[in-house]
Parts: sequence; structure tokens; C-alpha cells
Amino acid sequence: MIYILSIVFLTACTVGPDYKRPNFTLTDQFKETENKNWKIAEPKDEKDKGNWWEIFADPELNEFEDQLIINNQTIASSLAQYEQALALISQAEAGFLPSLTGAGSATRQRTQATSSFPPSYSTNFSTSLSASWIPDLWGNVKRTVEADKANAEASLAQLANVKLTAQASLAQYYFQLRTADINQKLLDETVESYKKTLEITVRQRIAGTATLADYLQAESQVSQAEALALDNIITRQQYEHAIAILLGKNPAEFSIVAKQIKMQPPEIPLMIPSELLERRPDIAQAERLVAQANAQIGVAISGFFPTLNLNSSAGYANSNGTIANLFSFPALFWSLGTSLSQSIFDGGLQEAKVTAANANYKSIVAQYRQTILVALQNVEDNLVASTYLKREEQAQKNAALLAQQSESLTVQSFEVGTQTYNNVLTAQINTFTALKNANTVLGRRMTTAVSLIAALGGGWKNEQIINSQEEKNKK
Repeated sequence: MIYILSIVFLTACTVGPDYKRPNFTLTDQFKETENKNWKIAEPKDEKDKGNWWEIFADPELNEFEDQLIINNQTIASSLAQYEQALALISQAEAGFLPSLTGAGSATRQRTQATSSFPPSYSTNFSTSLSASWIPDLWGNVKRTVEADKANAEASLAQLANVKLTAQASLAQYYFQLRTADINQKLLDETVESYKKTLEITVRQRIAGTATLADYLQAESQVSQAEALALDNIITRQQYEHAIAILLGKNPAEFSIVAKQIKMQPPEIPLMIPSELLERRPDIAQAERLVAQANAQIGVAISGFFPTLNLNSSAGYANSNGTIANLFSFPALFWSLGTSLSQSIFDGGLQEAKVTAANANYKSIVAQYRQTILVALQNVEDNLVASTYLKREEQAQKNAALLAQQSESLTVQSFEVGTQTYNNVLTAQINTFTALKNANTVLGRRMTTAVSLIAALGGGWKNEQIINSQEEKNKK
């Protein structure tokens, strides 16, 4: 037996390829920024993303984000999946150790009676311990543990990604709700403005300077504005319901007080080093799944090699009808043994398993690279949106200011009879449209800021930017 164990430890090896992260070439900078100081990054998905939403300086949003981590059910589900993945590692690691089984029995037996002999009775007692061990000669258990560890790390990255996605969704819904609050104020003021114009039209119709058609148009304009105001309430309440679900609350028991807040998109530094891109948990998850697929190739290859099973058992047994002498030397029994098994013909089954494992690995590598490409697209999309929405907002504000001035002059002229109602109607519509568009662009700037932060993998700290830049300057 010692000789066999020596052979086991001397010949044991791990089959299958050792893992190497797939190559992916990144450019030195993003297309949609003129910054030339981006650097190629190393994976840093394990870094704390921080409370990135605090950059918006909104106490109510901060409170909601704190509640999200505690009560969101999607996050709770992902956390449980991670715990399950950790348990699978322990389950796989059990394969490194032998198994030990204990047994005990007591039986009372009666023999059949005959015409010559009466029935006899006997009592048997036994107790035993059995041990068996399949040495991991070819690394099957080791590769399985590798695969399960990679899977657990992928599950942890998925948990981080679920958190980041939920946090970003909450911030976006919140700013869309506040945009609806701003629009509600505009719509309510527009209704009042149209009502005043209607009053002027009524007076002018009495005076004979306005027609019935002018009056009906003015009435219609008021009704349309009221309808838009009501429709905006629907939009606003639906965002409130969405926030409630993210916070794990019943929408019927949750409400957010409508109020006007000053929404100012933060200045996200476009000189953030590109290493932040690789803080994205979805990229980390995809890379860990590649490691898992690689380990599974080794598990499949190990099936080509023989399996060695070492087993032993020992115990006590007697049939003298008493338990007193059970644990005595004469009652002792034991056995030691080993067996070696090897598949001789399986119809190509094992070869097919290896082929499938290799194909799965190639597929997961392609998915990993696609995840990086999509991440790069996310950043590029939000960079270009962030840059041009700021200019668009300024243009819309200028348009709104000019439209308001034009409307004021047109209404004044209408009151004294030098302008027609059609001109007033056109001026009012232009003003409302310009103001509404300005609000919409502001809301888009806020949600784009959130999207850009999420696309970069979460928050950042100024010292990270400074330190990264200093490191680049030293090179």
C-alpha cells in the first residue's frame, strides 16, 4: 500500500491548459475627447466604487441610494447567487479528501422450525468504519475547484454590476422625475398664460376686434395645455413607481414630494485615466467566465486517464448473542484494497466532451471581447452626448429667451389691436416649445452624466486622477 501511495504522489499531475487572460488591444484614448493623457489600464474591478452619486449633491438622492443597497430585491437575489457559488467551491474542494463512513447494526434472527428441530434464535452485532479515496492524479478536482472559484469571482462581479446598474437606474429615474416636476411648473404657468390670453380675446371679441374663430382657438389652446399638464403627471408618477420598486417598496405606500430643485450636471473630468474603464464589473465578470471555461477543458481532458480508488475498512462483529465481547480482538476484521479503472471504448464520448469544452472556451472568449467593445461604445456614446448636450442646452436657453421676448411683444401688440391672435398663438407655441426643449435637454444632461459614470465603472476620487497622471509623467 505504501508503494502504491508513493506512485500516486510521484505521478500526479494536472492536465489541461493553464489560464492566460485573452489579449485585447486598446487605443491610447477615446475618440470623443481631445484629451491625450489616457493610459492603458490594468483590471481594477475590485476597487471600491464609492458613493459616486454624492457628486450631484442631492440629499434625497443620497438617502434613496442608501435604501437601495438594503432593500433592492435584485441585489438580494444576486447576493444569494454569490453565496451559492462560494458553497460550490467548498463542495468541489471536498474531492481532495478521503471519505469516511461509519456503520453499526444489530440483528435478531430466527431459523425455520422442522419436525426434528425446534426453531433457534441468534443475535448478531457489528460496527465498522470504511474509508475510500480517489487521488486527484490528473487534476480533475483541481480544475473543478479552479472553475468554481472563477465562477464565484464572476458571480461577485455580477453582484457588483447589478448594484451599479440599480444605482444608476435609480439616479436616472430620480432626475427624470425632477425634470417632470420642472415641466409641471412650466405647464401650469403655460395654462395660466393661455387663460390670460383667452380673457384678452373675450374682451376684444366684445369690442368687435376679435373673431369667433380667435375665441375658439384660444379656448382650444387652454384645453390642450391642460391636457399636457395632466399627461405630465402620469409620466411623473410612473417614475415614482419605478423608484419605489428599486427601493423594494410597494408603490402604493411610497411617494416623493414634488418640488423644484436646481439641477446642475457635475463637471465629470474627461482626463479620467482609462484604467477606470476596466473597473467595469461586467468586464470582470466576462473575464472570470473565460477562466472558468479554461479550467473546464482540463476537467474534460482528465477523463482520458485512469481512475485510482483506494479503500479500506475495519470493524468488529460477533454472533454470540451478546454485545459484551463485540470490541475484542477475535471480533476484529479489516481490509485494504485498491482498484484502477480505465475506459477502453466509449464511442468517442470523452473526445466529444473535450471538443465541446474547447468550443465553449472560444465562445466565452468572443463574448469577453464583445463585452469590452460594448463598454468602449458606452463610454464613447456618453462622452459625445455629454459634450454636445451642454452646447445644445445653451442653444435651447437662448432660443427660449428670444421666444419669451417675442411673445411678450406680440401679446402687448395684440392687446392694443396691432397684432392678430394667430400671431399670438404662434408666439406662445414657440415659447412653450423652446422652454420645454430646454428642460428636456437639462434632464438628458443629468441622466447622461449618470450613464457616463456608470460606463466608466462607477465613481472616482480626485486623488486617483492626480496619482495616475503623476505616474504617467514619471514615465
